[in-house]
Amino acid sequence: MSKDKKQHEQILADAKAFKKEAQDYWQETFDRGHDDKEFVTVEGGQWDAAARAKRTAEGKPTLEFNLLRTFAMQQINTMRQNRPQIQVVPVDNGADTEIAKILGGLIKDTEEASNAEDATDQAAENAVFGGLGFIRLVTDYVSDDSFNQEPRFVPIENPEAVLLDPLSKRLDGSDATKCLVVEWVKKSAIEAQYGEDATDFEIEGATDWENKPDDTVLIAEYFYKEDVSDELLLLEDGSTAFKSELAKEWHEEDIESFTVESRPSKRTEIKWAKISGSKVLETGVFPGKFIPIVPVYGAVNWIGNERHVFSLIHFAKDPQRLFNYWKSAEAHILQKNQDDILAVEHEAIAGFEDEWLNPGRYGASRYRSRDENGTQYAPPQRIGAAQPPAGILNATATSQALISDTLNMHAPQMGQDVNAQSGRAIGLLQRQADTAHFHFQDNLNKSLRQCGRILVDLYPRLYDTPMVRRIIGMDGEEEMVKLNAQPETPDEMSKAIDGVLNNLSMGRYDVRIDTGPSFNTQREQSFQLLMQVAQFAPGVMQSAGDLIIKDSPLVNAKEIADRIKKTMLPQLLEDDPSVPPAVKAQVTQMQQQMQEQAQQIQQMAQQLQDKQADREIELVKAQLQAEKDIQVAQINNSGRADVEELRGIVELLKQNVDITNTPADWLTQGEDVGSYDVNQLQDYPQPMEFEQPIAPAQDIENPPSEGFLMPEQNALPNFAPDPDQIGESALIDENLAFMPNGDGQNDV
Repeated sequence: MSKDKKQHEQILADAKAFKKEAQDYWQETFDRGHDDKEFVTVEGGQWDAAARAKRTAEGKPTLEFNLLRTFAMQQINTMRQNRPQIQVVPVDNGADTEIAKILGGLIKDTEEASNAEDATDQAAENAVFGGLGFIRLVTDYVSDDSFNQEPRFVPIENPEAVLLDPLSKRLDGSDATKCLVVEWVKKSAIEAQYGEDATDFEIEGATDWENKPDDTVLIAEYFYKEDVSDELLLLEDGSTAFKSELAKEWHEEDIESFTVESRPSKRTEIKWAKISGSKVLETGVFPGKFIPIVPVYGAVNWIGNERHVFSLIHFAKDPQRLFNYWKSAEAHILQKNQDDILAVEHEAIAGFEDEWLNPGRYGASRYRSRDENGTQYAPPQRIGAAQPPAGILNATATSQALISDTLNMHAPQMGQDVNAQSGRAIGLLQRQADTAHFHFQDNLNKSLRQCGRILVDLYPRLYDTPMVRRIIGMDGEEEMVKLNAQPETPDEMSKAIDGVLNNLSMGRYDVRIDTGPSFNTQREQSFQLLMQVAQFAPGVMQSAGDLIIKDSPLVNAKEIADRIKKTMLPQLLEDDPSVPPAVKAQVTQMQQQMQEQAQQIQQMAQQLQDKQADREIELVKAQLQAEKDIQVAQINNSGRADVEELRGIVELLKQNVDITNTPADWLTQGEDVGSYDVNQLQDYPQPMEFEQPIAPAQDIENPPSEGFLMPEQNALPNFAPDPDQIGESALIDENLAFMPNGDGQNDV
């Protein structure tokens, strides 16, 4: 027996053993979910088969008012309106925000390309109706003539076709180590590809679906984790890698040259096998570290080690049955006595029976009021149709209220008007219902987050060569990016890591989920809010008019926004992704030059301002010097006027002084009086009147405190007598004439 055949037999035996174990574990959950789905989907599913047959035989109606389906669809459509958005965030210092943005755009592209909403909606519907759904991710070639693969979402319509690892306990199934998926396929296609000995992969229970075509065969896909021994290497750049992975691209000698340290280790591989009931058809390795089958749970409760999974409508089935029963009873009573009853005495209508049996043919119906003896007959009377008992009506209303109470979904949540409540109270009631079943939305979020982790793990493995891929932003805008490429422009060189542009294998990234209204709904709400802001702050339209119009529901919103953008200032568009990198670099260089020129202009203005200040200081100095010269001149002129005035006074004194009584020293003192004859006697009349002297100068009464400032060359002869010659005895009368002392002698 060959090694491959022996390995295939082992895989087939393991798959069948796991199928039996997993089916025994999940069969109760499958049966419960199957019944819940039929209860709200299949006609007659809300009545017990025996009770339905009995009532039909008795002529009693078995009505179904499928209120639970309305409640379930309300929850499903609410989840569709609040679609989760997968976002990628960097984890360590080796990760980059730009790469995280690209990974998020790749996830959005995968969702758009593979109609991920179909897979998500199907899984959410199965969780609401039956308690359990699944989302599957596969890898497939981009096209028939390409070797590049890409991931895709695949819906799983029948959750009973999936057997998950019973030991998996996490709500996102990330801890599952095994999984089996079965599918009916064309038998002729399997025989043409793998041989005629392919038989059904037998599976029991509710998953043995009926009404399958004759030309079909049940094929299973078996996923299982396997630990593979390997050697972990620490490289020179600080990164780590398994030796088996490096050996695919490098020689043994090259690996040893850039290896710093190594140790024995194990790595996890996701093995995959396609099997029929009789043999293994194909084997392979799924390129990732997670099993690409993600469960979506409804309500999950653990009692010890037993897991109980329920749908939304499971615990409201009895109130629904009760409502159907009482409504059917009410209809039965009304059906039995739906017409009015006419009560008459037989003798009173004798001879007129045709008129009473066919009243429509006659304008009036006659009867006999008295018999032959004159006895009066009672007139015919109409008895109203039978009414259902009040107890049945009360039971019907109570059962209907029990449905809402069990689901905690009341009138406001179901779109009914509540006139007795305020708007705020209605909102709180709606929020209460959303909170009551938020675990359905939250479990879906957890599952989609696991799908995001699987995709983030797949992209570096699938997109490991230079290529150009489309990414889609949260706003739906598409962009083409280079992956694993050599940088060509300065902008690309600045973004490259280790010389490679957009290397998806560098760093670690994680995933988070944002839940809320769809982007179109958010855009309309944002536009309404921005228009209100623009009314109070018109400047917003000048700085963000393109963004406001872009979020508008106008048909040509994008074209209008582009035209508005062309009229805006360049600094407002600095971070616009639509601007080419070369233009950004040129704009940045021009802005730097403008900043340098502005600094130079500022320095020159400062220097000019300093020179202007120096000129002003010199001007002030000159002005002060001029004022000083003027004041000095005024003082000098004032001094000269005072001297001239003193000369006049001296001359007058000389004319009036008594020379005979003048001391000899006084007559011989003074400067420039050499021609003065002291012996010459002159006769001066006594007393002598003379003209009033010239009025003294204006400043003579209040001379400057520092005295008269006159240069030496301008000094005049001093004709004033010494104080010791005059003393206090020299008197001058009012007419400026010297008067002798009382004793006729001068004091000396």
